[in-house]
Amino acid sequence: MPRQPGSRTPRRPLSLFERNYRRLEAIIGRPLPDLESGVVYRLQADGFMDLVVEVLSPCPVTGAQVLSLCHYFEQAGDICQDPEMEVRAFPPREGHPGLLEALTFQQAIPPVYSRVYPEPGKVVPRLKRELNSFLGVWLRNLKAQGHRLVSERA
Repeated sequence: MPRQPGSRTPRRPLSLFERNYRRLEAIIGRPLPDLESGVVYRLQADGFMDLVVEVLSPCPVTGAQVLSLCHYFEQAGDICQDPEMEVRAFPPREGHPGLLEALTFQQAIPPVYSRVYPEPGKVVPRLKRELNSFLGVWLRNLKAQGHRLVSERA
């Protein structure tokens, strides 16, 4: 059936990767490609742990931006992650929204370290689904808690 003049093409729902990209940009308050390597971005919300965002080396496979998202706490003089995730960000291109994909998850207590891509050419599909789902929940919680960018320092 032909489209009626002036009618809109139905939009497909955003994928989890697309929603997570938008969530992180909204929390940080700026486009992810504008974040600089070597700068620590600190986001705070009253009564909650700070979120620290850092730009890491680009992904060696795709060249995409890689970010570390982390809550830190101190125990017995040691700085511990609770949790830290590395994520890969693909910026929007014409006709395509940005994508944010979980790569790793770690926490200090109990010690956990997981990698979606344990070696080149290998992927753990179950872990990929779980970590990207967790990332979505975490980002929604950060937004609900009111995290906002408060400082940038090199």
